Amino acid sequence: MDPFVLHEEAARAWLTELVVAYEVDASFGGDASVHSADSPPIGMAWDPQQLGEEDGVSLLVKAAQGTGMVGRPEGMTVTFEFVGDGDEGVYRWLLDIVDPSPLKVATLSESMAVLGEPDLHRAGIEAAVAILREAVQAANHLVHQLSDYVEASIERGGN
Repeated sequence: MDPFVLHEEAARAWLTELVVAYEVDASFGGDASVHSADSPPIGMAWDPQQLGEEDGVSLLVKAAQGTGMVGRPEGMTVTFEFVGDGDEGVYRWLLDIVDPSPLKVATLSESMAVLGEPDLHRAGIEAAVAILREAVQAANHLVHQLSDYVEASIERGGN
């Protein structure tokens, strides 16, 4: 079983609530709901690949884990990291492990153009779900790579 899992049906309902809150805030000047600064700013037309939306992606992944929409093992989180490169930017996924001792493992960097299944031209909730799927897949891949590394080290007589 994968240590990270996306509870997609529940996540879609949660994302729908976020989109409604965002759209109501946008329609009424930001005073109509309790849209917090920690909530991802996702509207119906949200496009995570647009310049300036990197923080929204990061908030989405963090909030999804905090609300249980993305299940994760105790002491582990997956985070999104954006690096501006003077062009469209690149991103990578980080697996943060707290216990038994702190460790951070990262994927290779990818162009922002490939974030969240861009070939399907997703926006809003569909883009957010695609990003959460990618985050879960990346986290599980990193856990698997780390496990293989530890196992190989032990077989060679390492600690």
